[in-house]
Amino acid sequence: MPSSFPRLTVRDAFGNQREIEISRTPFTLGRQSDNDLVLLDSRISRRHARLLKDAQGYVLEDTGSTHGTFVNGERIVGSERLKSGDQISLGVTDSYALAFGVEESVLPGLLEKFERVGEQSPAPQIHHLGLLLQMAQMLLRAPALEEVLTALVDSAVQLANAERGLLFLKEENGDLQLRLARSKGGGHLETNLSDYSHTVVERVAASGQEVVVLEEEASGRTALETGIIRTGARGIVAVPLQKLPMTESLGETFVGAAPELLGLLYLDTRSHAAAVTGLDRQVLQTLAVEGATVIENARMFRLARQQERLQHEMFLARNIQVGLLPRQLPQSDYFQVSAVTTSTEAVGGDYYDMLQLPDGRWGFALADVSGKGLPAAIMAASLQGAFGAVAAGSPPLTELFARVNDYLCERTPPEMFATVLYGVLDRPGVFEFVNAGHIPPLIVRAQGGVEHIDPSNFPLGLFPHVDFQADSVQLQPGDLIVTTSDGVTEARDAIGGLFSDARLLSLLESCCGQSAEEVCRTILASVQEFVGAAPQSDDLTVSVVRYWPT
Repeated sequence: MPSSFPRLTVRDAFGNQREIEISRTPFTLGRQSDNDLVLLDSRISRRHARLLKDAQGYVLEDTGSTHGTFVNGERIVGSERLKSGDQISLGVTDSYALAFGVEESVLPGLLEKFERVGEQSPAPQIHHLGLLLQMAQMLLRAPALEEVLTALVDSAVQLANAERGLLFLKEENGDLQLRLARSKGGGHLETNLSDYSHTVVERVAASGQEVVVLEEEASGRTALETGIIRTGARGIVAVPLQKLPMTESLGETFVGAAPELLGLLYLDTRSHAAAVTGLDRQVLQTLAVEGATVIENARMFRLARQQERLQHEMFLARNIQVGLLPRQLPQSDYFQVSAVTTSTEAVGGDYYDMLQLPDGRWGFALADVSGKGLPAAIMAASLQGAFGAVAAGSPPLTELFARVNDYLCERTPPEMFATVLYGVLDRPGVFEFVNAGHIPPLIVRAQGGVEHIDPSNFPLGLFPHVDFQADSVQLQPGDLIVTTSDGVTEARDAIGGLFSDARLLSLLESCCGQSAEEVCRTILASVQEFVGAAPQSDDLTVSVVRYWPT
């Protein structure tokens, strides 16, 4: 009678998907490392839920989680019986999505029939087919890698009627390491043994070809070399476990890649040395292919888990970086402000900040660190912390930049630097600022026209002990201060064209009289329309301040 093999299809927040067979129950889910399914999200409870099996099927039980467990969008109270196709979430919408499924398999029944036939028939083909079906059943259950490899070696020992089987796996440094040793009848052997044919192992590893040989144990010479072996003979079968060769297409040329050695299956016997060399090689090769497939799948799964952990760490890093931005934009009776930043990767090197200063003044910063991704994000966090700490004391702007510049020169790699624009706005409308190599701030006059003041300072982090020059501008009610990173002006469309300074200036000329939020949305929409389906090429940040005293 067919039996059911349940599985969970797991999709993470980045779209990566994998399938997990539920080979035993209770099957636990949560973020703690000893769960059957570990879900790397700090919002998921350590012991979030578990799957149980009863006479009617499978049941999902919430185990006192913080955010609840949901089946098909409905929060479960206690437990919920599952059916194939049910969608499961763990109370966090932007995290893991799980789907429960059950597949029917006829393999166990087929295996049972062949085992009965094999017991009644002397034909070795039936016996061989039974062994292959056992391996297939083991693979479908998808247990731990060690269990599958043990079944592989035991099946090979039984197939060859050998006295023992050894499994060598290739380590990261390229050496073959004895990982598993089994005796006839399924007994465990220590892996520190050395009384196997090193010559045969080395020959198979070098050639990638199987070796079936009758060898003189004392000398290691084969029957072909000695003509006759009088005493101490052992029959040896060694089969490489290889990743199957791939063929890739490069234009009109097809390039074949050589098989990659993953390990080696070694069998030997002394009691009937000649018999082991006459076994069915095709069946043994099939076992080797299945074993290599298991090893490769395990390796790919390990890489996928490592990638999943890395993506989760980047997800946490992004949350931290977003948390460093102002949680709420300041509300004032003499200005409006709107700002947004988006990165090309999970984290980026742009940031904006607003600082409340004495005498009702406010400081506005926008920075762009060289490069993208994690290195830029780390430096941006360091810069933001240092800049905010010094700026909070309200020193002269030129002194502020000199101190932060020396800090960066001492503590960051010489190839890293940051362009920064920081200015202080007071109630009378005076905007004093220092531009350290950044795109000039654009002053959009309420009465029409766009002004900018070119930068006259080096970026921060390039040269120590340099002087900085400050500039200032008098704002009138309704005037806008628009600051962007080069992710706006250097945004590229599908054919590589730039959004450009000229397009930004033309756009802002039509924004006179608009609120800060309206101008910010207009810039982002215009960039998105220009870029179209092309991927974002750089971190993008926009900050708009409207002077509007009441």
